[in-house]
Amino acid sequence: MRSTEREFISTVPGRDEQPEAMALLCGVQKSYFLDDVPVHVIKGVDLLIRPAHFTVLLGPSGSGKTTLLNMIGCIDRTDGGTVQVAACRVDQLSDDALSDFRARHIGFIFQNFNLLPVLSAYENVEYPLILAGASARIRGERVPRLLEAVGLADKARNLPGQLSGGQRQRVAIARALARKPKLVIADEPTANLDSRAGASILALMRRMQKRYRISFIFSSHDRDVIRAADDTIFIKDGLIRAIRRKGAGAPDR
Repeated sequence: MRSTEREFISTVPGRDEQPEAMALLCGVQKSYFLDDVPVHVIKGVDLLIRPAHFTVLLGPSGSGKTTLLNMIGCIDRTDGGTVQVAACRVDQLSDDALSDFRARHIGFIFQNFNLLPVLSAYENVEYPLILAGASARIRGERVPRLLEAVGLADKARNLPGQLSGGQRQRVAIARALARKPKLVIADEPTANLDSRAGASILALMRRMQKRYRISFIFSSHDRDVIRAADDTIFIKDGLIRAIRRKGAGAPDR
């Protein structure tokens, strides 16, 4: 990695204890094996994800952006280097502790929505709260509030099959926010939507990010998403090729 991002990371106050970063990756490496042949997907990445920002990972297919998202999202583990999310060294956690951390602190929005087809919009949003052991009172307060926030209060009892693509993605956003995560990861969230629905979903995610002060990290090729980003990370062949950050004196490179 070029020195500018290392220098930017080094300016974060108290980064050894409580860094002002939603995610901090240092020297991260990841390989997979195709038969007996190692495929080096991430090749020593240093990266700081700023808190309460819209960050987009941009790169061609096979560049490593999904793998990088999976490591930040505590779905996959690094082969080398360190990964810190919400001031926690997640690369040092046990499998059970990592799963618990992911459930408590990270929400996910998927390209294909991943809603449970037999559950209503209300029940899909409620489901992660049930898994977390939230009381009926908390669920009864939070779920209607989230559905109202995403503009689907009148669709609470509809099944996913009775909703449009844009409406299903709105349910997915509400579900991602149900446990009040610190970070939301969205993998191509507008890819399966038409331009009008995609623009509406993008505007909604931006409102939710500002309202709840959450960090959003996307992988996307959508030009509207890229234009809306606070930080854009360009990745190719497992390496970060450029970073564009808006405001805060953050360096471009």
